[in-house]
Amino acid sequence: MDWLSLKKTNEFLLKSLPILLTALGGFFLLFTFFFWDQAVMPIEPGLFVESITIPLDFINLGGEILPIEIDNALVFQNFESLPPIFFPWVTLGFGLVFWFLFMLGLTLVSTLRKMYFIGGTASIMFLLAFSGVNGLNIGGIASNYALIALLLGTIVPIVLIQFFFSHWQILFKFLLIATLSSGTMFLLIQASEVSKPLTLISESLTLPATVIAVLFMLHIGHAFISGVYIFLARLNKGVGLKISWHITVIFILYFLLLIFTLLKISGEINLPFPTIPPMFLMLICGIMGYFVLRLKIDQVPQPFENPLIGISFYWLGFAITVWTWWKADFTENQPLSEFFNNVFLYGQIALSLLFFAYLFTNFSNLMNKGGALEKVLFKPQFFAYFHMRIGAAMTLVILTIYGEGVIGVQLSTASTNLSADYYYQTDRPLEASILYENSWLQYRKNDKAKNAATHLRYRLNQPTAAMEHLIESFDNAPNVPNILLLSSKLHEVEKVFEAQFYLEKGLEYFPGNPHLSNNLSLLYSKLNRPKEALETINLVSSKNPVSLANEIGLKTKHGFLENIPMEGKSDLILQINRLATANRLGNIDPFEMDMRDLPSEFAIRSSLLRNLWSNHVVDNLDLDLALLDSMIGLEQRSIDELHYRETRVVRTYQDQYINETLKYLNGIAHAYPSSGGYFHSLAAGILIGQLDFEKAGIDLLVGREMGFLKFKPSHLSILYFGGKPDEAKAIHQSLRIDFPEWMAWDDQGNLRENDMTRFYTGISNLHRQMPEKFMAYLTSITDKALKADLAFFILIHKAHWLSETELDLIKKQISTAPSAKWTEAELDELAQVWTGKTDASAATGSEKVNKWVKPNLSPTRNAYFTPLVLKAVEKEKDDLKKYELLQEASQFNKDPLLWINFVKQSRKIGLESYGTNALVEMQGWLDTNEIEKLQMKNL
Repeated sequence: MDWLSLKKTNEFLLKSLPILLTALGGFFLLFTFFFWDQAVMPIEPGLFVESITIPLDFINLGGEILPIEIDNALVFQNFESLPPIFFPWVTLGFGLVFWFLFMLGLTLVSTLRKMYFIGGTASIMFLLAFSGVNGLNIGGIASNYALIALLLGTIVPIVLIQFFFSHWQILFKFLLIATLSSGTMFLLIQASEVSKPLTLISESLTLPATVIAVLFMLHIGHAFISGVYIFLARLNKGVGLKISWHITVIFILYFLLLIFTLLKISGEINLPFPTIPPMFLMLICGIMGYFVLRLKIDQVPQPFENPLIGISFYWLGFAITVWTWWKADFTENQPLSEFFNNVFLYGQIALSLLFFAYLFTNFSNLMNKGGALEKVLFKPQFFAYFHMRIGAAMTLVILTIYGEGVIGVQLSTASTNLSADYYYQTDRPLEASILYENSWLQYRKNDKAKNAATHLRYRLNQPTAAMEHLIESFDNAPNVPNILLLSSKLHEVEKVFEAQFYLEKGLEYFPGNPHLSNNLSLLYSKLNRPKEALETINLVSSKNPVSLANEIGLKTKHGFLENIPMEGKSDLILQINRLATANRLGNIDPFEMDMRDLPSEFAIRSSLLRNLWSNHVVDNLDLDLALLDSMIGLEQRSIDELHYRETRVVRTYQDQYINETLKYLNGIAHAYPSSGGYFHSLAAGILIGQLDFEKAGIDLLVGREMGFLKFKPSHLSILYFGGKPDEAKAIHQSLRIDFPEWMAWDDQGNLRENDMTRFYTGISNLHRQMPEKFMAYLTSITDKALKADLAFFILIHKAHWLSETELDLIKKQISTAPSAKWTEAELDELAQVWTGKTDASAATGSEKVNKWVKPNLSPTRNAYFTPLVLKAVEKEKDDLKKYELLQEASQFNKDPLLWINFVKQSRKIGLESYGTNALVEMQGWLDTNEIEKLQMKNL
């Protein structure tokens, strides 16, 4: 043969490409070990939302703080075990890589000397017998036609090459063999009627790959000791150190490492120190074995002519080993991974021990002399290398017996898992579940099999069998995914205490596990054990962002509002809970969200919008309302739509669009009568904030009829001063709710007068009063703080009535009050806008003033800001629009000047009957003299 030509044209195919594939497989193997961690059995956080009540706003009425309360969301994440996942590209990719390496191996076999060629051909037939090709059911179920065809397609080409085309270059031999063998396999796959035949073959090829991997691991059984010895011998060349001591110490340490590692993976002992995973030792020995091989090729007769063939065989075996081991770890085929661990360690123990004996038997008198002993390492004087292998084989048998033949069980179970994986990927749950169940019964260290069997039984609507699997797994081979699934399923059927038990026991098996600790803390919270919940989750929250979000949620839910981390980078769920915490504390959170980047999941999106807008608003109201209306219009559950509608109320209220908010609330209450009580109480709170006690009282009473029962003492005072004293007393008696302390009655049943009663009488009638009355109430109050509060309400709601003298008096009362909240300068800015001297839309006052004015928003958004409404009407040129502004405001506000302007504008546009009806209605809160005075001055 022209081997020089072969070397020039085919070295990449024979050496470089296998080395590249080995390196790639090694990278995948290491990646899987460090980063994959049972990822085919996914544990993902599921979401559930709980509501807490937060103050959307605070109303200060004479020192009494009345919160307007709204629900905010706390999003909790409960870890769930999901069904095992498969990656078709992994299965197919492994099959293609192995088939390529196998074709290259066939090419190498065709170059062997005659007797070795016959042995190699027999080995190929043996491997193909395990290829699972008969599962293609060509010509009948499990018939041998497919295997016969594949044998012909693979054996015939290499026989032809061996006898007739041995002079061909390797590249042409490979192309011929690959074309015929792959063509045969392709035709068989095309002819098969089974589901996903390519997946079947790719899974089945794992078994012949496993056989090759075993042979390779046995081949490198003494690679570490021999490699170390060669390294020491070369260092000692011409030096004459006693390297026998070095090699002895290294052997003892390595041998003990192997023994301890074997005992650890066998579960025999719990070591107080770590060992090296067999996978790492295999990679190290594989690399060292290459350098040993090069010496062996030079010293021992080989079945091939060109050393490159032997090197190529070695790298093919190494590549197949790392890819097969990677597939076992990646797909969580634990029996196969354990099989590799045991076979590798058995081989290392047996061959390292015998090679050490071989080394000292043959070369103990020479190894310390500094000669080039490595050149005759495989040319022994006494103890033949072949005999060393026989002794190692006997040691392997002893180790197998010591291990109670577990490697046989592991290999059989691994094969069952491969079949089950195929049925799982072809969506045949019954067959897959049966195979997984049998697999677990064969070998218990088989977490994926039990997990998959359980999920499949639930999928087949067999919850009893599935639950039995989970309990059986917990009793015999507990693992985190199955414990999570067991507790979750028990929780679903309201067996909460049993779910708690399994989680607590699970933490005894897996101390500090973040998934178990997280779920147990949420369960403690449900059982109203907040202390245990926080203690449990605090142990893992610093390591896990999911648990950190839950910890914030639990603290907020149970009222432990101190030492909550409110800063730092966070995901959306963590930010949602932080917003809820800030809202409960009444703090502003700086978080902002681009509404174009909202998540699609309802729970997160709706919770984020509610909590964010409960805290503060940033974007344009029209854009936000358009977004909400688009969400409301989606096809969804009624409860989801209601949640968005309530959020819309929050959004409009935050910009003080009181008219819109109240009208929308009334519509929701009618559309959702089961929640009507809550929405009427919310409307009442907003009306209280606008000092409209009359309408607030009506909403409270309607809300009670629709189921609202959370009355507070402040509600009774609103009803009483809102014209519903009898109803307030009836609720006081039926619900046993006390009136505020400042409301006391004398012996005749009359309310004792004091500054607070005068203050409440004044503000409850403020909107409908003429200046003489509301200024009289201001004068009658002696308490400076109450006087200042009433003066501020007069400024906000009645500035259009005030003369300059009265305005100065009002401002003085506010600015000179104890603990005054407004400076004179700020009051001047506010009064300029409220009296119309400065256009509200162009105001550029201080932050406090702008908070009230909101110059970028409509001045008519709040009908109770009468001075702004009247100024907007005055600026409007169109008579019809003027009428519409006045008509809308008069639906809420009973200010006399507002109403008389409505009467005037009605007559102006020819709707005299509406004006007349308004005059008649005004008689309900104004006497005849007051109405005549208004008419004379304004009509």
